[in-house]
Amino acid sequence: MSNPPSKTVKKQSSSSTKTKSIAFSTIIMIIGLFLSKGSGFLRDIFVSRSFTQTYREAFTAAFLIPDFFFALLVGGSIQSAITPTLSRAIEKKEDKKAWKGVSIFISWMTLVVLLFVVIGEVFSNKLYYLFNQNKSQEIVRLAGNMARTLYPQIFFMMLAALCIGILNAYKKFGSTAFGPTIYNICVLLSIFFLGGSTEDALIRTGLGIMASALIYFIFQLFMGKKEISHFRPSLDTSNSEFRQLFKLAVPILISASVVQINMLLLNSFASRFDDGPLFALRNAGTLWQLPYGIFAVGIGNVMLPSLAAHYAVKEYKKASELLSRSIKNALFLAIPCAGIFLVLRSDIVRAAFKWSADYTEENIKMASLFLVGYCLSIVTQSVIFILNQAFYAIGKTRFPLFAGIVTMIVNVGLCFIFMTLDLGPLYLTIAYSAACVVRLILLAWVYCKNKVLAPKKIRVFIVKSVICLVAMVGFLYLVELLPWVPQRKVVQLFWVGARCILGFVVYFVVAFLLKMEELTIAYQKYLGRFFRRKKKTS
Repeated sequence: MSNPPSKTVKKQSSSSTKTKSIAFSTIIMIIGLFLSKGSGFLRDIFVSRSFTQTYREAFTAAFLIPDFFFALLVGGSIQSAITPTLSRAIEKKEDKKAWKGVSIFISWMTLVVLLFVVIGEVFSNKLYYLFNQNKSQEIVRLAGNMARTLYPQIFFMMLAALCIGILNAYKKFGSTAFGPTIYNICVLLSIFFLGGSTEDALIRTGLGIMASALIYFIFQLFMGKKEISHFRPSLDTSNSEFRQLFKLAVPILISASVVQINMLLLNSFASRFDDGPLFALRNAGTLWQLPYGIFAVGIGNVMLPSLAAHYAVKEYKKASELLSRSIKNALFLAIPCAGIFLVLRSDIVRAAFKWSADYTEENIKMASLFLVGYCLSIVTQSVIFILNQAFYAIGKTRFPLFAGIVTMIVNVGLCFIFMTLDLGPLYLTIAYSAACVVRLILLAWVYCKNKVLAPKKIRVFIVKSVICLVAMVGFLYLVELLPWVPQRKVVQLFWVGARCILGFVVYFVVAFLLKMEELTIAYQKYLGRFFRRKKKTS
């Protein structure tokens, strides 16, 4: 028996409202991540101005192990385990039951993180000597001493991440979008006012960054005080909800740490060259993670609770449509960014990081070289992140872990092979990108085995996107033939920005001619609505 017309209309209206809500939340999240990544991007500029090369390398190295601890203990386990767990429970009206398990999980996480903070404080220098045996001993000593000020921030960042994961489950994305920007601004102020080329300045800067993490947590706690009021401290490991959450979280937790392990491995290989590549590798990493961290992470984080809710109530068609839309939207923005970074790599690095004579042309050349190898990662990691979120949403957390371990093995193997062939430092990022391709193939192959949940019409989208990319890259190479190299900083920034905008314009014009739905849908939802309102008012 068919549904009455009124019920059908209500369902369509509800579906349309949810789609608009997801779109609006995605925009808010992307704006927040843009501000966060933008302010975080300024950190490298401030570091290049505040420290000479030795202290710059020490500052960069000091974050490696604290960041690894954070990724190992917190990084992906909070949002990717707690968020879908709570989202499914909220959709089924079982959130009170789920909160018992979540509370126990949070209580144990707090104790474990505190334990690792203590371990880091006690063994800091030994850990740095272990992972940087080929590095300058002075840099290793400075990094180990500064790291002692950074370990406590893991605890505050963990608490802030818990707040964000919980708020995302309740789809309060506006409350989580701007906290990282506040943290980054505080970090910038710490570097600007406390930084300098002395050991005392390094320590003071580290203390300022730790205080920034505390401010970040307090802000997120205030924004989520209503939702977090459900938390009740408990260490009852016999609770069935906790055990289920723990089984989901552990593979996610280890899988999330694979990215950081890969970065540690890349830095270890980079230390085999002179002292310069470490900061150059970080600069290239900062650049490629801008579009990935803004578009893919923003779209994926908004998708996660909704996808988990669809799966919980067996709305598989809607789940497939949401995943398809998320992948295509992320790639539609990530692909042109990869092309722009490939063509304009040296000019982008120079405009972004050369703010003083301490950042030399050799530094620019090295960072640009690394950026070439990372360009493919902008595309592959965007899809990997969203597919990982999809696996977590349906409660399948073990295979992403397996794929991550395979990636790590491939990355190390390729680094060793390329190193024996003496291909130079470029092999580091090429090996990383190649390993990401392997990971993407594994994730897509396994997820798409379930035809009901698999994303649709991806091949046609990729073909059209490649055509748009070729047109954009060709245009940018023609512009590069102009015999003009600006010397003044303001003109450099303007010229790079103008070419980036022109590149996007060419990409979008070709997409319009190819009738790509990602562009037409964006126009109808946002720009088209704006122009219609403008006509009405006139």
